Amino acid sequence: MRKAIARFICPMAFCACLLAAPAPAHALLGGLFGSPVDAELAAKVPQDKRTAINAADYALACAQQDLELAQLKEELADRQDDLANLGTKLAKAQLRAAEIALDIAKMEAIIANKLGNDADNRKVLAGLTTDRAKNETDRQELSAKIYQATLFVRDWTQRVADKEKTVAAFKARRPAAGAALSPVLKPAPAQAPTEDPVEIINPEPGSDQAKPAAPAVPPAAEADLKN
Repeated sequence: MRKAIARFICPMAFCACLLAAPAPAHALLGGLFGSPVDAELAAKVPQDKRTAINAADYALACAQQDLELAQLKEELADRQDDLANLGTKLAKAQLRAAEIALDIAKMEAIIANKLGNDADNRKVLAGLTTDRAKNETDRQELSAKIYQATLFVRDWTQRVADKEKTVAAFKARRPAAGAALSPVLKPAPAQAPTEDPVEIINPEPGSDQAKPAAPAVPPAAEADLKN
């Protein structure tokens, strides 16, 4: 009864919080299910003002890669643990097989030398023979499982190795905007141009280049001056 009441009250309380909250609905939902930041507003930040955002976004992507690698390693550890457990079971089964073989050897020697009650001895020997057959079946099944588990371990080991390379390559690169997105890197200092100087077509007023050149006196004018 209490569980039924709780299932009824929880949705009602959640709806009441949504209706009574003074904050915008997207902020409340963001706090419950993800980032509370308005994605549309964040997208309107100018590109030249996004240095910190891009750096943090890149760090988040690196953290996501680390998580995926950790999950692969955890899965590999589980596979290795399964393989180790199977190996222990097989070792125990092999120990039991050795014990059964010793008991069978003893009973066969007892029967061969006509010691004790023959009927009882043969009954014990029959039971040991049954145990040996069952033990052999168990060891074959364990060997098959170990073979499959070994393949799993090899596969997940390769997955982890590939993921490690992927994560290393991912962290070695920089965000799309290069140095502008990294707070550590600084832009390279400006260098003097190496191209040939450009001829000034429209000089500034008042400069030497702006003064008109003195017109050349034609030869005819010089002759008139002499006269």
